[in-house]
Amino acid sequence: MNGQSRNDLAAGADPLTFSAMAPRDLTAVVDLERRAFSHPWSSEVFQRELRLAFSKIVLARWQRVVVGYVCRWLTDDALEIQNVAVHPDWRRRSIGRRLVAIALDDGRAAGVRRALLEVRRYNQPAIALYRSFGFREIGVRRRYYADGEDALLMELDLDGGAGS
Repeated sequence: MNGQSRNDLAAGADPLTFSAMAPRDLTAVVDLERRAFSHPWSSEVFQRELRLAFSKIVLARWQRVVVGYVCRWLTDDALEIQNVAVHPDWRRRSIGRRLVAIALDDGRAAGVRRALLEVRRYNQPAIALYRSFGFREIGVRRRYYADGEDALLMELDLDGGAGS
């Protein structure tokens, strides 16, 4: 991205668009995933998510370039945020916040009462983001991730959660 584009976003212009992922977006999303995480999801994981009726991946785009996404599951009793990613060059511009808000709005619109997620125990930026929405820690999943790191299990009451 050029500097002017980032400056426009920081200055308050809103050229971001949000839309559901389609199969044609797979290459761009997998590329973003590899840049965002040391243990990225595979192409096969995204293909599976696209087939699941209860799964939805919402993309954030700057013009036509995918700069972030949220993957969420919506079941009868909960919204589950599976993953949130923002391209490293686009972090700290509220893209992740907007993606989480979109997922939470989906849950509220569907009438579910709570949202759940797991987050790496030492991912302080993500934990701070989730806490700002009112998520609270309700447990630890020991050695949850492939590299052995623990996950914090967090929950938000969608009937009375903050940050919306």
